[in-house]
Amino acid sequence: MRRALPFLVLLLATTACGVAEPDSGSGVEPPVRTTSSGIPDAQDSAFTGGEAGREAGPNIGTAAAPDVAFTYRYGFRLGADRIAAVQGQHQEICERLTLARCRITGMSYRADNARDVEAMLAFAVDPAMAGAFSREAVQNVTAAEGAIAESEITGENAGTPLRANQRGRADLEADLARIETRLRGLDPMSAEKSGLETRAAQLRTQIRAMREAGDAQQATLATTPVLFRYGSGRHAPGPAPTPTLGETARDSGETALAGLLLLLRLIIIAAPWALAGLAGFWIVRRLARHMPTNAQRTETDAA
Repeated sequence: MRRALPFLVLLLATTACGVAEPDSGSGVEPPVRTTSSGIPDAQDSAFTGGEAGREAGPNIGTAAAPDVAFTYRYGFRLGADRIAAVQGQHQEICERLTLARCRITGMSYRADNARDVEAMLAFAVDPAMAGAFSREAVQNVTAAEGAIAESEITGENAGTPLRANQRGRADLEADLARIETRLRGLDPMSAEKSGLETRAAQLRTQIRAMREAGDAQQATLATTPVLFRYGSGRHAPGPAPTPTLGETARDSGETALAGLLLLLRLIIIAAPWALAGLAGFWIVRRLARHMPTNAQRTETDAA
């Protein structure tokens, strides 16, 4: 019995160590909060950073770049008969966010034939929702058996120039305030007044220009441009895929048919001229038969 006690103690300790609270590596993930629109909350999934998913494309966190104005560009490869439907789904995502967070700024759709279709949708999205918006849009594409052919996220540092603009404008406004205070204390006939008024006008012009530039820089941080391009067949974005045997045979048949149609068109165009030439040749032959030869003319003259 004494010999069995150490073994039982060791067995109980091993069992106790095997029971632990679930951690981040246990496969249990916290629930993702969603907004009222149904899109995952930006703080939880839209901009958490980390690696890019194969289906979602790049994933960049705004916490690491708060002063950067991003631009999202995606190229989707889809079946020609599904492009219009996916475009409509992406429009619905934007409408759920309301105009305060998403606006459609451009749209196009062009079908050369049943297989070669290209389309585009451009949005201006709230920066906090741009990542979640793009990821849900990609899910719509994959659900329609499409794929991302291209994805690009570019950024421009707008915060640093904006702060420099604000500091420069504050300095100019302080100079203008001092000049205006000085002008109020001068005699109307003072010789100094004209120069100060000219300087004040120059400062107002500079302040107005800097305010407009600052508003433009602020606007780049207020919204994120998101561009979706859709394509099928010859208009599919990204590298051209290797055609299958069936596609090669179909393309060869279409090429042969196009060549036959071209030949038929040339025949139709040339037919009137060919008929006119044959008619002229026949008329000349007929006239030549009825015209007397030189020998016949000589015999007639001799007679």
